[in-house]
Amino acid sequence: MHSSQATVFAFKAELDAWRSDTAVAPRKSAKSTLDPSRVSIVVLPFEYLGSGERQEDLADGFTDQIISDLSKVRRLRVISRTSSMALKGRGKDARTIGRELHVDYLLEGTVRRQGSQLRVAVRLIFATDDDPRWGETYDGTLEDVFSIQQRIARDITGELPVQLTDADERRLSERAFDDVEIWRAACQARQAALRWRKDAIDHAVRLLENALEKAPNNVELLAALGRAWLQYREAGIDATDEPLRQADGCAQRAFDINPTSPASLQLKAWQSYAEGRIPDAVRDLEASLEADWSNPDTLALLCNCYLISGRPARAGPLIEQLLAIDPLTPLTRCLPGWAAVLDGRVEEAIGPYREMFEMDPGNPMARLFYAWVLTLNQQFAEARELAESVPDSLRATPPIQIVRLLAAASTARGASGAEGIDSVTAELVATSDIFPRFIADAYALAGEAKRALYWLRIAMERGFINYPYLSRHNPLLAPLHENEEFQALLEQARRAWESFDA
Repeated sequence: MHSSQATVFAFKAELDAWRSDTAVAPRKSAKSTLDPSRVSIVVLPFEYLGSGERQEDLADGFTDQIISDLSKVRRLRVISRTSSMALKGRGKDARTIGRELHVDYLLEGTVRRQGSQLRVAVRLIFATDDDPRWGETYDGTLEDVFSIQQRIARDITGELPVQLTDADERRLSERAFDDVEIWRAACQARQAALRWRKDAIDHAVRLLENALEKAPNNVELLAALGRAWLQYREAGIDATDEPLRQADGCAQRAFDINPTSPASLQLKAWQSYAEGRIPDAVRDLEASLEADWSNPDTLALLCNCYLISGRPARAGPLIEQLLAIDPLTPLTRCLPGWAAVLDGRVEEAIGPYREMFEMDPGNPMARLFYAWVLTLNQQFAEARELAESVPDSLRATPPIQIVRLLAAASTARGASGAEGIDSVTAELVATSDIFPRFIADAYALAGEAKRALYWLRIAMERGFINYPYLSRHNPLLAPLHENEEFQALLEQARRAWESFDA
């Protein structure tokens, strides 16, 4: 990022740990000569082997928890949960996975349940030679879930060439849940919310509300419930203030219980972001990362906040960290492209956005992002192909309506009439900075300045104040440069950009 190649970025907590830690020595039977400060591991999705009714959420829950536990050790680079689950059913060998993810170790696991009895088997594999280095089987009951998980995490760290600090030991002893059924409900809710459909989010909300009746002071549950409510707005399902009101209630309760919890801070940041208060979001995200430094959701949101605020130098290290721990998440793959666009290097963005779309072609947002970046690069025929090849089941969704708007804007017809977005969609998409930016670009391209300025103003109100991009780097806004109202908006953006301080 810098011509001298001499700048190092790190969070304060990482620098403190680097200064204070003693030399690291291998423990137990570790056979690797890897640099201990760069030991990396991916926990592959645990497989459920139980008979009768399938309970894959139990195996997924083990995968989640082992990843969470190992991520508490600062000397480990642990591939995130979303990238890990992307490997489910892929059937790739250890060498291939290790090469693609740049990891040293893989952990495989199976979960078998018979009544209340559990058997969990794990195996640690060295990625470069596909050689199993260690394995163990753990027996117990459902009530022993947490102790089994903790034993697995500690045994794994004992087999890796890392030495735990006192802080690592303390973090490994911390548990977010002490009730098995509540833990399972939280795992099921997470799985449901990730589907981004109304019925799935409804189900997640019900699960979390029921769990909170049993554990009303659990901060993790409160944060998850608040985040689920905000997803109604992010998914374009509910544009009313009800999701914000519900999320605020969860945030207030969580802060009353533990104001320094990373989960509490992350929820508060998501709430600020949803309301366009980006500096507030940044402060809470940075505080959350002090304790939970490898949370991909926190990293991604903080990265985006920096980028839309015109602070690319701050976002760069976060993108690198996300690519290291969460490389198989489509959103992560497009972030270098997003940074390139905001810096005026629009041609460099095509590759990352194409990767995002190819990784998740059924996701209407991935199609929208790719169509938009093709339009930025005047590859109008390719953008129109994306609009014309949309499955019928997705045509009414807000992202696809905007894809069609962008395609229409590049033709002689312009972007008005039947190709525009309907009034219901217009209300839904005005709740964030993302959709309004795309709509403003489409109308600017079509020569409809009044509509473009209307949507650009909404994007700025929602937090998009990247003045260099608006004034110089967005080629689609060029037709507006002589417009007095546009110049007035630019002046507002410039003042907000210069005074941004988080």
